[in-house]
Amino acid sequence: MRSSFFIAPALLTLFVVGAGAAEDRVLNLPADYRRSLELYLTADRVGSDQVISMFANDVVRDAARAGEPLPDGSILVGEIYSPKLDADGDPIESQIGRRVPGEFVAIVMMERRAEWADQYPDDLKVGGWEFEVFSPAGENLNRDTTACRECHQPLDQTEFTWSFDHIGGAN
Repeated sequence: MRSSFFIAPALLTLFVVGAGAAEDRVLNLPADYRRSLELYLTADRVGSDQVISMFANDVVRDAARAGEPLPDGSILVGEIYSPKLDADGDPIESQIGRRVPGEFVAIVMMERRAEWADQYPDDLKVGGWEFEVFSPAGENLNRDTTACRECHQPLDQTEFTWSFDHIGGAN
């Protein structure tokens, strides 16, 4: 069965916080992220049949390597790939049991700023991280990223990231 990358329909994301309102911030994808950020992980994506290649800036890598909390200015970028499919439409796995990347379908980005920490209600707070989704060409898709916050929100013990243990790796 062919699987495709799911991104929630674009919706206005507006939450009332205290007396004021806050909305999704627009993040700017570094134009040269493949050169300016360090590739630290390519793996099967948690909770899907997709493959993700993860890149991190020096800010986040240096903090992770020093065993420190991930600071303001931390940037993580993920390239999302659908899996290669066999003749029956099933994902192809390599000799080591991992999905083989197929079509490049999207870019996801996380950026952390302390001033963003209280922007959302408690059940959507993710330690000051904001999320964005881009096309493979780098165009902002203006997607509602509530699902990103919902997925990362329980990960407070790993700086709200799925790949925390890999960020400080030696590659």
